Amino acid sequence: MATIPTDLLDRVREIERRIRGLMASANSSPAMNQVGNGDIVVGALGRIRARTSQGEDLLLVGRVQPDRDTDAKAYQQGLELRRDDGSLALSLITTDPVNTPVQALRVLDHRGDTVLATDSSRGGLARPYLPLPTPAPVRKAAWESTGSTDWTTLYAGPGFAQHPRVYCVLAVSGSVGAAVRLLVDGAPVGAEQTLTGTVGQTADLTATLVEDLPASFGDTVNFEIQAKVAATGDTVACLPRGLYGVQS
Repeated sequence: MATIPTDLLDRVREIERRIRGLMASANSSPAMNQVGNGDIVVGALGRIRARTSQGEDLLLVGRVQPDRDTDAKAYQQGLELRRDDGSLALSLITTDPVNTPVQALRVLDHRGDTVLATDSSRGGLARPYLPLPTPAPVRKAAWESTGSTDWTTLYAGPGFAQHPRVYCVLAVSGSVGAAVRLLVDGAPVGAEQTLTGTVGQTADLTATLVEDLPASFGDTVNFEIQAKVAATGDTVACLPRGLYGVQS
């Protein structure tokens, strides 16, 4: 029998050792449906999708519809979470990328109504609108009134800045030319409303809240409703019917 060089036998033994090591490593690898460490990366055109046993989407992360610009290959990346009946429960998308490019976070009920949403224009809360107004006297004699030609505060109270805008509805009664306005922390916001003599007139006072003060989300602010008449001897009365924080 021919003599085999020692170095060749050593090389064979080393190859066998490495093969055993590779086989042991392969048998001890974690299951392919688990990630022990590191990230799962999905590219611009990809997405992570979870489906029900009927093949309906439950969770979609990645490319969502509509695209921002198909011609320019500007794809929208977002998130959609659905109930097992197919109704949308939560989304982070924009349904109108051209006119509303910022994505809004929305929570929807099973009927498709948005019960919670961020404001995609100025930030803050878009839904819900809070609070419901308290029932108030219908008889005008019970309303606060003034005959002063200078601005006079008739109503005042605190509130929280949770929305980018504030919307105030007033029932007003008085002489033609009288006016009402809304103040926040002592500063007039929005345009004042002048009475025209219309029976049962209401004044809708809408103004930017967060930017005009400026106030930060959650700050406590003080609201005032003021009124004045155009001439001595006139009278104006008003009653708040609603004060809402609303979206932009």
